[in-house]
Amino acid sequence: MAVQPNQQLVLDSSQEQGFISFYRGLPEKAGTTFRVFDRLEYYTVHGQDAIFAAKDVFKTMGVIKYLGAGSNKLESVVLSKLNFESTVRDLLLVRQYRVEVYQNKRSGKQNDWAVAFKASPGNLTQFEDILFGSNDMAESPCIIAVKVTVLDGSRIVGVGFSDATMKKLGVCQFPDNDQFSNFEAILVQLGPKECLLPQDQSQDYAVIKQVLERGGVLVTERKKGEFNNKDNIQDLNRLLRFKKGEQPNSAALPQMDKQTAMCSVAALIKYMELLQDEANFGVFSIETFDLSQYMRLDSAAVNAVNLLPVPGQGGNKYQSIFGLLDHCKTAAGHRLLAQWVKQPLVDLNRIEERLNVVETLVEDTELRQILEQDHLRKVPDFQRLAKRFQRKNANLQDCYKVYQGLEKLPHLLETIEKHSGKHRSLLMAHFNNPLTELLMDFAKFQEMVESTLDLGQVENHEYLIKPDFDENLQALREKMDELEADIKSQLKKAARDLGLEANKTIKLESNAQIGYFFRVTRKDEKVLRNNRNYSTIDAKTSGVRFNSSALRRLNDEYMSAKGDYSDQQKTLVAEIINIAAGYAEPMLMLSNIVSELDVLTSFAHAATAAPLPYVRPNMLEKGSGILLLEEARHPCLEMQDGVAFIPNRVEFHKDGHMFHIITGPNMGGKSTYIRSVGAIVLMAQLGCFVPCTSAQISIVDAIMARVGAGDSQLKGVSTFMSEMLETAAILRCATSDSLLIIDELGRGTSTYDGFGLAWAISEHIAKNVNAYTLFATHFHELTALADEVASVSNLHVTALTSDDTLTLLYRVRPGVCDQSFGIHVAELAHFPKSVVEFARKKANELEDFHTVSTHGITEMSTEEGSSPAKKRRLAKQDGEELIRKFLAEVRDLPLDGMSQEDAAAHIERLREQVVAAKNPYVNNLIGRQDD
Repeated sequence: MAVQPNQQLVLDSSQEQGFISFYRGLPEKAGTTFRVFDRLEYYTVHGQDAIFAAKDVFKTMGVIKYLGAGSNKLESVVLSKLNFESTVRDLLLVRQYRVEVYQNKRSGKQNDWAVAFKASPGNLTQFEDILFGSNDMAESPCIIAVKVTVLDGSRIVGVGFSDATMKKLGVCQFPDNDQFSNFEAILVQLGPKECLLPQDQSQDYAVIKQVLERGGVLVTERKKGEFNNKDNIQDLNRLLRFKKGEQPNSAALPQMDKQTAMCSVAALIKYMELLQDEANFGVFSIETFDLSQYMRLDSAAVNAVNLLPVPGQGGNKYQSIFGLLDHCKTAAGHRLLAQWVKQPLVDLNRIEERLNVVETLVEDTELRQILEQDHLRKVPDFQRLAKRFQRKNANLQDCYKVYQGLEKLPHLLETIEKHSGKHRSLLMAHFNNPLTELLMDFAKFQEMVESTLDLGQVENHEYLIKPDFDENLQALREKMDELEADIKSQLKKAARDLGLEANKTIKLESNAQIGYFFRVTRKDEKVLRNNRNYSTIDAKTSGVRFNSSALRRLNDEYMSAKGDYSDQQKTLVAEIINIAAGYAEPMLMLSNIVSELDVLTSFAHAATAAPLPYVRPNMLEKGSGILLLEEARHPCLEMQDGVAFIPNRVEFHKDGHMFHIITGPNMGGKSTYIRSVGAIVLMAQLGCFVPCTSAQISIVDAIMARVGAGDSQLKGVSTFMSEMLETAAILRCATSDSLLIIDELGRGTSTYDGFGLAWAISEHIAKNVNAYTLFATHFHELTALADEVASVSNLHVTALTSDDTLTLLYRVRPGVCDQSFGIHVAELAHFPKSVVEFARKKANELEDFHTVSTHGITEMSTEEGSSPAKKRRLAKQDGEELIRKFLAEVRDLPLDGMSQEDAAAHIERLREQVVAAKNPYVNNLIGRQDD
């Protein structure tokens, strides 16, 4: 709950009526736009925004005051600056609202308000200082714009994207299907917070909106006319950074050939008002984004593999792969990891290069720990500092942060250089050599800081120009030194007067707000009572602050001289900042190199910190058709408290089984099993070690999923429609190199329709796509597909039942689950016996009555024993009889008169008799498969 501000909005009646009239006349706004009025010392919000602030910021409606009276009254809430900053941070970074800040132009009118600042989730430029302040940026927001055109009968999607914080523009243009599957993939890869769309009611844009809503992206509609690239060349000539001495000529850029995407870029430039700020001129870069250089992920796959944390939810960081891998020590490292997890690689050489570095850091514990604990944590956010210098709003403290970071880097390089492992040359080429060259480029910068900045005053948290750098500064510094000496002498005088010990029971301290003061502990406060020579400033738990008339006079003179010093040095500071701005590009390069080292060190940390250490995967070229995981574990689940994870084997082979149907009881581990495979493959293609005892992984071009759909009534999408849309995308886009994760397909409609669709979809994937597929299902009849398609195999999760218990073993074994456990669970839930028995009777009738034809169509059959379900049930009955007979014969053995060897030999003969019966149920229990 926020602290209620001390300030109150006080207006006379005419001012109240004038403001109410102005407010009522404002254009209607969306509920996700928050309007704030800057009152200089505090802020106010009104109407629905005031109600929102009362409920969500202060958690009480009691903070609402009213302007006006009767039917014309207007709700009003005051926000302190601290309330305002925390509220804006929550609205923009968590809730994905837009914020508008109004200021009064004060042009002689009482209510001459206009929007002075505004921000949206994808465009935070004007609010950077509020959102991040002195903290490093946690993320780099991205905004995209999308336009669709039809060329020669093909649907072309043009995407423009921008990161104003990093001063970057980009384009991507590609053909797409009517489900916009490629667009969904790029949405995951770029991770935008906001998307601009033309105001168009066509079906294409309706589908795009659905894709954006699934991805949690804020949609902003703009006029169609803004998606026009007629002014692009002129605008880009002003915004883009060209080589020194090079004539700006955006017309020659290769990106200009992507006309649809460049129309989207034009809309971004207008929306973000990039041309309104001269600080944007000549600093932007532009790039082409290639959709095919990364693994394709759809929104369902992102959720299925627990890739990202759920927005707005704290809790255990290990609930997502990002949280699991995020042990980064630098802000730039956090941002790079957030980008990497959405962009798994498909280039084997790049993956192997990352794995080599991670392997080095896993094996060399000393190197990894020194990097983490001694070096990386001391590196400043060079990326953010570079942007501050580019915008010319940096200060001397920023110069010192860069200087301090540069001073630390040689020690980092020295640590890496000492490494003598097999990948030393890679570390040197990838990190040491480029960093060494960049440090040489910064030699002049370091000299400038050392010659201009008063490094001695930095210890006092004062960032000043050296006094000997300018005659006027020298005179002011001498005066300040004299005053400081006089102020320090006051400490001794006060100690004598009060009978205290200087620098022990009485101390002289200072801060930027009030300058110098004395402080004693609360227990020594009694010496100040009734002493007219000293005045108390305030009393806190940390002590009592006070001063004397002499100290006040000297402090006033000192603060005045300090202010004069600051004013005198402003011109010099501006010149230094201007020179430092020339180093912005090398700062960004420094940031890129160090952040990559940070992320790979974080990967190594995650690999060694797991309950069982991760292993390096053996990566194979795309198309190799092999995916073999031994003792595979789910990386997030095994990190949860109190979980002893049961590992399982996973095997795909292009000449063998590529489609696995997994059956078994609810909560038995089917979903965890199939999701763990997706998580492991994704981690491997990030360049990370994986939670297995060994892993051979062919590079996949995509992970696509259809898992756990739920009703989305607010979006008008049912469970069944949702899963059909996801499945349609899989059928359209999956290749033989894709990994498909399908969980409980067909549950959202009737049993017959659902089973028919599940069979048809499975058969199509198995015969025509031949992708790596994991299909978890409750349709036990679907297991008959393995008899008809050679690439299909059956797996099941094991469980044991007794009269009053159901024990889930979480072990995945070959073969079909021998029974459904639904009725058994009903017994455990204490259903009436009559209901349970009737349910069992009807289930048996249905199993006997239905069979599956060779074409996967449900047919009626009265042929005895023809139902796969009935065959399994009969096999179970026969198998249980074999086991009972075996146990009875073992019990009747005369063990007292037999040696241990004779008894073991006799039991083994009995066991061989059971195995010889080739009962599927028994063979499955003992881990054998039928010949």
